[in-house]
Amino acid sequence: MINIINGKLQFGERIIFTDVSWRIEIGRRVGLVGPNGAGKTTLLRVLHREKSLDEGTVEISNRLRIGYLPQDCPELPEQLVREVLWQAFEPLNRLEQVMNALLETIQNTPHDDPQYNKLLHRYSEMQERFQEEGGYQRESNAFKVLLGLGFRHEDWERPVAEFSGGWRMRILLANLLLQDPDILLLDEPTNHLDPPSLAWFEEYLLGSQSGIVIISHDRYFLNRVVSEIAEIDQGRFRLYRGNYSEYKRQREALREQLLAQQRSQEKEIAHLQSYVDRFRARKDKAAQAQSRLKRLEKIDRIEIQGEGPTVSIPMPETPRSGKEVLILENVGHCYGEVRALKPFSAAVYRGDRVAVWGANGAGKSTLLSLMAQVMKPSEGSVKWGYNTHVAYFSQHQAELQASSQSVLDELSSVAPAEMQSCLRDVLAPFLFRGDDVFKPVSVLSGGEKSRLALAKLLIRPVNVLIMDEPLNHLDIDTVETLEETLRKFSGTLIFVSHDRYFADRLATHVWEMDAGAVECFPGTFQQFDYAKQQRALEQDAQSQEKETIVLDRDVKKEQKRREAEERNRLHALRREKEKRIQSVESQIHEVEAEIDMIEEKMASGELIRKPSEMSKFSKRYKSLLKIKEKLYAQWEKEVEKLDVT
Repeated sequence: MINIINGKLQFGERIIFTDVSWRIEIGRRVGLVGPNGAGKTTLLRVLHREKSLDEGTVEISNRLRIGYLPQDCPELPEQLVREVLWQAFEPLNRLEQVMNALLETIQNTPHDDPQYNKLLHRYSEMQERFQEEGGYQRESNAFKVLLGLGFRHEDWERPVAEFSGGWRMRILLANLLLQDPDILLLDEPTNHLDPPSLAWFEEYLLGSQSGIVIISHDRYFLNRVVSEIAEIDQGRFRLYRGNYSEYKRQREALREQLLAQQRSQEKEIAHLQSYVDRFRARKDKAAQAQSRLKRLEKIDRIEIQGEGPTVSIPMPETPRSGKEVLILENVGHCYGEVRALKPFSAAVYRGDRVAVWGANGAGKSTLLSLMAQVMKPSEGSVKWGYNTHVAYFSQHQAELQASSQSVLDELSSVAPAEMQSCLRDVLAPFLFRGDDVFKPVSVLSGGEKSRLALAKLLIRPVNVLIMDEPLNHLDIDTVETLEETLRKFSGTLIFVSHDRYFADRLATHVWEMDAGAVECFPGTFQQFDYAKQQRALEQDAQSQEKETIVLDRDVKKEQKRREAEERNRLHALRREKEKRIQSVESQIHEVEAEIDMIEEKMASGELIRKPSEMSKFSKRYKSLLKIKEKLYAQWEKEVEKLDVT
C-alpha cells in the first residue's frame, strides 16, 4: 500500500497540489487525469519516491514492489533485447545461481557423507520454490509479453540500440510487466502502442492482480481498464468511482450542484450587502448593519474550478465542394523495392469522415501523404473533385516551423479577415493563453508547434481536412474540444488516429490497413469493430469445424462437455469468492466514508464547544478504525482464496 497523508507540493509560488490524502492498495486500478501541466507526472514521481513533498508524508508498506514507467524513455544499456528482459527475473536468476552452485557441491560430495542427504533435501526445496515462482517459464513468459507488444521472435536477439524511441519504450514496458510488481505506476503507456498491441495490453492489465495508477489520454483505454479516476486540476485533488465516462458524468453533476449553490450564495451575499449599504450610516440600524457585515466576512465563497461543458473551437465558414471529393484509382506506392501501399481504388464523398486504421508500419502515413499530394504515387492516380480546398496536418511538418513571428502573429498570418477577432479563442483550447500567445514560434517545443499547427489548420476556410495523428501532445480536455469542433465541421475529414474513442465519435467510414493493403468498411468505428469481431468468430468456427473432421466427434463432444463443466464449476467458485470480496470492499468504502466525515467534523472545529458530541464522535472514530482493520484483514484473506481458484 502507498499512502499520501496531507501532501503538498509547489514550484515557487505555484501550488501543484495541496492537502492530498490518497491511499493506493494492491488491486485498485486508478486513472490519473487532468490538463497538461496540472502535475500528474509530478504526483506519479512522488508515489515512486523520486520527488519529495513540501508538506505531508508518503507511507509505503514494507516489501511493496513498485514498478514505474516514465513518459520519456531513459537510456537503456547496450544489450540485446533478451538480456534487458531477463533482468526482470533477477530474484529467480539469483536463486538459479545458488541452485547451480549447490548442485555442483552435491556432485562433489560422497554419497556416504552425512551432509549429502541434507544438501539433496535443500536442493529439492529450492527447486520446488523455483518451479512455483515460474523459474522454468521465464523464457515463454518473456516471449508472450514481447509478442503481445508487437515484437517478432527474431527481435529477441537484436540489440536495443537498433530500435526507435517508441519501440524502446515497449521494451521497457515489457521488462516492467515481467517483474510483476505489486503496484504499477504508468505514465502515458499507450503513447507508443498501435491498436493490436494496445488491445493485448488492455487484456493483460485486466487480468493482472497488481494495483495500477495510469496517466493516459486514451479515454477508451481508461473506460476499459480503470475503476476509479483521480483528478488533479489547479491544485485540487479529487477521487471519483467508476471509469472515465462515469467520472465525466459525476464531474458535470457536481459542477451543476456547485453552480446552484453558488447562485444561492450570491443572492444571500447581494441581500446582505444591500442591507449594509442602505443602513450602515443610520444610527438606529448601524448595529444590525455591522452584524450583517460580519456575516458577509465569514462567508466561505464557493469557487468553481475548471471548465464547463466542452465547447468547440471557432472555425470559418466551410466552402461547399462537389459531391465527389476524392477519387483514388489503382493507387499504389513503393519506396525503392519496398512495397508500402498495394494498389487499390476508392472514393470519398462530401461530408464523409474516414478513419484510416491499422498497426504501426501498415502504411497509413504514406496513404495520407499521397492523398495530400505531398508525394506522387508510384502507380495509379489521386484526383480531387470540384471546389475542394484541402488542408493537411502532419506531425513532421509541425515540428519544422521556424518562424520568428509570435504565436498570435503566426496564426493571424493565415486567418481570414472574419477570424481575426477571435484568434485568442482559437489558441486558448490549444493551451496558448495569456502571454503565451506572444512567444516566438522558434522557441516553442515540438508539442507546442504541433498544437499551433492544428490551430492554423482549423482557422483556414477549407472543406477537406487530412490529419495524421492530430491528438499527440494534447490533453483530454483539448482532445474533447477538438473532437466537438470536428463533429460540427461540415466538410470532409480523413484522419489517422489510434484513439478509438475519437474514431468512434467521428468516423462514418473506416479504411483498415494491414501491410500496405487497404480494406474499406462503410459505417462507424463501432460497426467496423463489430464486423471484425464477427469475422474472427466465423474464422474460429471454421477452424473448429476443420478440427472436428479430424477428431472423433463423440470423443470431442464428451471432452467439451467435461471442459465446460469444469469451467462452469471454477467460474461459479470464483464468482462466489468475488462476491465475498465485493461485499467486504463495499463495507470498507462505507466505513472509510464515515471515517472521512468524522475527520472533517473534528478538523472543522465545530465540536470543540460540544464536549459530549466530541466524546461520542471520538468513540465512534476509534471503533471504526478497529472495524476497518478487521475488514482489511478479511479482504486480504478473501483475495488469497481467490488466487487459489
